[in-house]
Amino acid sequence: MQAVTGGRTLRKALPLAVLVVLLTAGTGYAYDDTGTPKTGGDGKGSGDSGGNVSAAAQGYRITYPTGAPKGGGKPLVSVDANWTPPPCWFGPKYTPEQFKAEYTKNFNDELPQVHGSFRTAMGQDLDHYQNGLDYPDDKGYKDFNSAESGKGMWWVVTENPDADPMAQMSCNNNRPTWVPNGQLPPPTADHVITAEMLSKLAFAHTHVPGVQVVTNPAGQQTVNIPTWVTLKEAYTPVKVRASVDLGGGREIWAETTAEPSGVHIDAGTRDATLFPSSGDCAIAPDGTVGAAYNGGPKADPPCGVTYRRSTQNIPPFPFDASVTWKISWTGSDGGPHPLPDGQVDDPRPVTVREVQTIND
Repeated sequence: MQAVTGGRTLRKALPLAVLVVLLTAGTGYAYDDTGTPKTGGDGKGSGDSGGNVSAAAQGYRITYPTGAPKGGGKPLVSVDANWTPPPCWFGPKYTPEQFKAEYTKNFNDELPQVHGSFRTAMGQDLDHYQNGLDYPDDKGYKDFNSAESGKGMWWVVTENPDADPMAQMSCNNNRPTWVPNGQLPPPTADHVITAEMLSKLAFAHTHVPGVQVVTNPAGQQTVNIPTWVTLKEAYTPVKVRASVDLGGGREIWAETTAEPSGVHIDAGTRDATLFPSSGDCAIAPDGTVGAAYNGGPKADPPCGVTYRRSTQNIPPFPFDASVTWKISWTGSDGGPHPLPDGQVDDPRPVTVREVQTIND
């Protein structure tokens, strides 16, 4: 660490660096695919019968206005390879009691391992939050502001565990700050949680029906005989809401809506005829895709493929069915706003046989 960074003196920079250590040094939380902390003291999440999740360890709440996805669903993958959810943010996270417990635990864990100026800085920081030591631009607190319990929250940096480790550190120039209910931190704070950030977190929590392909004939296919394709799932809009409670009846929120916009099948070889010829199968008003074989020997499937070459002596064809979802969001700052499309698919190998016939 340099002695001066952007005008920050060593005396100021050291305590800030120590805070980063103290507030990230504890036992990590484990998350399942809905963002719920599985373990971890005050960071425990809670859920209800609707599948709604309180991701307390990350300081925001996820709810499902259209209902939780059956069987957990499948996470959307952005079609934009450069799209990522926020790596970190500055937001409300701790009551005074929680902040005191987290801070002092990590302080006691780290102190034996720290020496010299960093050890001195740790003592100063503890005095700042516990004994009222003032910094030049930050008035000190008594007992982690316990006297104000219920009147506000401690805002701290939260790192997204799924983000790049280096990117996670981009918010660490923020010092934990007490913010009264219904208010935002001072304008000097960076990376303050916003509705747009929450829209990206909601996107990351969006699970949609997967892609389970049913073919008729089932299993191995036959050259020049149409394969009728249906999908087991019904594709209807999915809404996910991410919110941060600021207290005082105020919140920041964003709600994403994922709408199925198209289903595409890829035979895995040019030696095939697609139905329809574009490979883009229609989604019916009830969300279903494709149709069961109607028994007509010369009928074309509304969604399907006819292979013109067998896979004898070559690898199976990599058949794939993908569903594209159009994503938008509205939030506490208005909308709707676009987000990159999402996609789920089901690649699978298909073997094709050739049946020899003899004409009399």
